[in-house]
Order: sequence, then C-alpha cells, then structure tokens
Amino acid sequence: VIYKNKLYIANGQDPEHGKGVGHLWCIDITKVPTNKDKDLSPVKDNFDPKAPENKDSGLVWHYGGNAPADFDREFYFGRSMSSCCVHDGLVYEAEFAGILHCLDAETGQVYWEHDLRAETWSSPFYVDGKIYMGDDHGNMSIFQAGKEEKMLGVVKTARNCTVRSTPVVCNGTLYFTTENPCKLWAVATK
Repeated sequence: VIYKNKLYIANGQDPEHGKGVGHLWCIDITKVPTNKDKDLSPVKDNFDPKAPENKDSGLVWHYGGNAPADFDREFYFGRSMSSCCVHDGLVYEAEFAGILHCLDAETGQVYWEHDLRAETWSSPFYVDGKIYMGDDHGNMSIFQAGKEEKMLGVVKTARNCTVRSTPVVCNGTLYFTTENPCKLWAVATK
C-alpha cells in the first residue's frame, strides 16, 4: 500500500511453512538510490534507519524480527499473507498467526495488537471509521479505527467457513467470501 509517498509492506512465507518470523516495512519511495547498485535496501540486515550505513537506504522504519527471551513469543511480528491498510496516519496489518497490529504510519510505534485466535490470510479493510478483519474460523471482526484498541463486534459465519478474502463495502452492505463452503456473504442492517 502506498500512503504519502511511502510503501507499507509485510512479508512472510507460504502458509505450508507454518508460523514464523516476519517483517513489516515502511519505505520512502521518493528516495533516489546513490550507491552503484541503485539499491535502497538496508545494509547487512541492519534495520535501523538511522544507522550510518543505511544513509542511502529507503528504510523509514521496520517492525519485526526475532524478539528477546523476555518477550511473550519468539518474534515481534509474524509472517504475513495480508496487505496493509493505512488510514488517517495509522497502519493496520495482520500476521498469518492471527494477530492484528495497529502502528503509527510515520514512526512505526505500536499502538495495539489483537489476537484473533485464528489464523488469517485476509487483509484489514477500513470503511466508515471501522477496521474489518476476517479469519480462518469464519469470523469477521470489527474494530473502531484509532490508536486505542476497541472491538465493536464480530460477524460469525457457519462453523469452519474460512474468511480468506478482504472484505469490501458498497451502498451500506459488507461483502466477503468464505471457503468450505464457498459463499458470498452480504451483511447489512435492516
């Protein structure tokens, strides 16, 4: 996703490799490379944008990598199958393990994380002040957009209907697809 001339992108591996360490990047796409290789990558896996060796990189900030032993899991950010959602200076991104993150788009400061308690291939979606996020247990979770975590509700589908699509909204109706069985869901108020 591009927002204010910055690229927001997460990476991971194919889900058959399971959960593991991932990375979320903010890259300045206006930066002109000055090195002979015309490469904007961070140097020697140093993800500190202020490090002298990264003066020619496009790295604005990075979130992820292995965590210290006193952290509650092995890594800060896990592998991701999702596209970022950026709105009003905030980045929303989900990792395959089912953790939805909210970070500051300019600094990478983490505001909150929510465990969906299910894996996800879906991408977060913003509309009308809300973030919608699907998961492999067939739920579409709804959060208030903002720096503070506030879950507003959950749309539940039939049991074991995985929601791997990114939702869309049109004319006040939320649409998303599920697998097993494959269905198109349309959710609206009466």
